[in-house]
Amino acid sequence: MPTESESDTQDPPPSPATAEMPQSDALPPRSIASVVVNVVVSVAVLAACLFGYTFLGERKRPQRTKPKKAAVTVVTTEALVPHQGTVEIQANGVVVPLREIKLATEVAGRIIEQSPNLRAGRIVDRDEVLIRLDPVEYQIEVERLRAQAAQEKSELTAADVGIENTKQLTVLAEQQLQIAGEERQRIGSLVNRQAASASEVDIARRAELSARAALVELQNRRRELTAAKQLIVDKQALTAAALKRAELDLKRCTVRSPIRGIVVSSTVEEQSFVSTGTDFVTIEDISAVEVRANLTADQMIWIWSSRGTQKDSLQSGGPIPRVPATITSEFGAEEFSWPAVLERIDGAGIEPTTRTYPCLFRVDVPESAQSSTESRRLTRGLFVGVSIAADPDRSLYQVSENAIRPGDRVWLNVDGKLNIVPVTLVSRAGRSVIVELATEPAARKSIETAGVIVSPISDPTEGMPVGTLPQNPKSTSPNAASGASSATTLTHEHVEPTDLRSASAAKVDG
Repeated sequence: MPTESESDTQDPPPSPATAEMPQSDALPPRSIASVVVNVVVSVAVLAACLFGYTFLGERKRPQRTKPKKAAVTVVTTEALVPHQGTVEIQANGVVVPLREIKLATEVAGRIIEQSPNLRAGRIVDRDEVLIRLDPVEYQIEVERLRAQAAQEKSELTAADVGIENTKQLTVLAEQQLQIAGEERQRIGSLVNRQAASASEVDIARRAELSARAALVELQNRRRELTAAKQLIVDKQALTAAALKRAELDLKRCTVRSPIRGIVVSSTVEEQSFVSTGTDFVTIEDISAVEVRANLTADQMIWIWSSRGTQKDSLQSGGPIPRVPATITSEFGAEEFSWPAVLERIDGAGIEPTTRTYPCLFRVDVPESAQSSTESRRLTRGLFVGVSIAADPDRSLYQVSENAIRPGDRVWLNVDGKLNIVPVTLVSRAGRSVIVELATEPAARKSIETAGVIVSPISDPTEGMPVGTLPQNPKSTSPNAASGASSATTLTHEHVEPTDLRSASAAKVDG
């Protein structure tokens, strides 16, 4: 039988509910020692927090001090260099033929001979025989007219002989009429003296009338022969004209090339029949070519203002100067160039679709390309670059690319003040830009002595004080390669040396 102590130590029997619960869900009882440890640790943490907050206190934020601003904004400047010489205006163009000639037959006939160069793409020389028509019919016509002219010449000779004969007969008839008149006068005097009868007077008068009638007939005959001679002369002139026409038609049986050029198209073959006025070949003149380039109104301003050039009249837009230009094109790795000159504006003015001026540049020597290895010629449809050397009669300046601000403006240091000046971009010269200042003439003198600001400025305003740091004498400006002087050194009178040393920490760009 178990003892009492053993019965105390044994666990009570599990209740039915406990017996049904899984063994894993039964939580072990927490001891008093673990509860005490948790309470002590929590109190220690709260005490440490309270101690840190109470005794260490709140950390003060350090005072940030800004450096003293300079009296002026320190900037970097360059010299404002006047531009001398021409300015290059760049454009793109396409090669167009100087002229195209369409040849047509002026007479009808069968082609009996054709030039081997009468093929599209081949070059024909000046006065080269292109086609030859059958001339037999035209030769016969020339011979007929020559024979007719010879016949008319003989008729004219016969008319001259008849006129001469009639002239001699007229002289005899005049003498006979004179004799008959004298005879009538003698018989009349005899009748007055009653030595002759009235019948004798009638006979003498009848003889005088017969002689007069013969003279009138000869005179009329002479006039008829003279009129017939004039008719023959007129027929001779008509025959001569017809003979010239026949000889011209015979000459037109041979068609020659009027120029040296390249055959664009040909529509005839040997032994084919062509009628009068048939277009059979189109030849493009290769002695010179033209380049068509569309220029904007801004570019045309600099061309119109060019000086020292011969000017031609223009229908619209005023006179246009014949400024020189250079045509360039690339064939693989080689670049070729041709000299050209601005010839005219194609059309009456601005094209309505592109709002540009279609300018034509004439290249007199399209085959004299300059290259290190070989030459090329300009052909129609070739896209090329056009570089126009304009010499405007305006004051232009050369500045670096860094000096151009948004909105096409430059910042100038004029007597220690910032001057924002709008500019017009004209051209580029290496790393520099050629511009025109939009300033009043009265302020031109002060601006020419100013410096161009190339460093950035935060919040620039017109008239704000600016100054420049002394620069190393050995340093040169970006424009030194193009003839510009070194950067200008300007110091504002209110700037102290300490201010300049502290200005590096100020709100200044550059």
